[in-house]
Amino acid sequence: MSPHDAICAGLSGRLLCFTHAGGAGERFQDWISGFAPVLDVRSITLPGRGALSDHAPVESWPSLIAAVVTRVLPLTDRPYALFGHSFGALLAYETARALGAKGRPPNLLVVAGRAPQVAAQGTKISGLPRAAFLKELEAIDGTPVEVLSNANLMDRALPALRADFTLLERYDADGAENHRPLDCPILAVGSDNDLQVPFGSVLGWRHRTRLRFECRLFTGDHFFPFSNPDFADSLFDYVDGSLNEHSKDFHRAG
Repeated sequence: MSPHDAICAGLSGRLLCFTHAGGAGERFQDWISGFAPVLDVRSITLPGRGALSDHAPVESWPSLIAAVVTRVLPLTDRPYALFGHSFGALLAYETARALGAKGRPPNLLVVAGRAPQVAAQGTKISGLPRAAFLKELEAIDGTPVEVLSNANLMDRALPALRADFTLLERYDADGAENHRPLDCPILAVGSDNDLQVPFGSVLGWRHRTRLRFECRLFTGDHFFPFSNPDFADSLFDYVDGSLNEHSKDFHRAG
């Protein structure tokens, strides 16, 4: 057992987080430190990034989900929730579907992004020439400035960035319309000034669960989970309360 696992051994639940396209796991560092010792927060690293930078980025949804589930499954040994922002919301949703098929559905799915059956709007950018692609990334404002402004860092990050947007553009929204609703509650969150994800497309998550659905509106833009100072506390309270209920059942079953 690692020191981190030893510290977290008595925690009531776990929160597994997926960032937006082009995002980094450091986005969740404040949550990792701020939610401990009550919640064990983990940022899920994708192939081609961070500790997995020696792996080739994946541009196929089935291949990506298989890789993610392999990494996540050992972390489902206690009540747990998934959180995803933007592209990460779709990834968290598909991970929830795959884990449910293995008999280990999350106890809660929290999503900050459009519902999967809602087609993405806007220009496809994954195949643009480098300069045009970087200009679009700068406009989206989701990639750290220190990466965009550093040619060497950008050379290393570019394949993973293109892979993220390729996956986003290839997502089968029409197919998602026919998905079986999840066997877990969903909390969908949106903001009042998100020009990329209108709040109406967030409400569509209500069709993706057969259990409890709740939706909350926050102040902010597309990156409100990280810029709105009230969001983290609200998320913590909701997830902790939800997982505490499941923790009682989990321990009784054990």
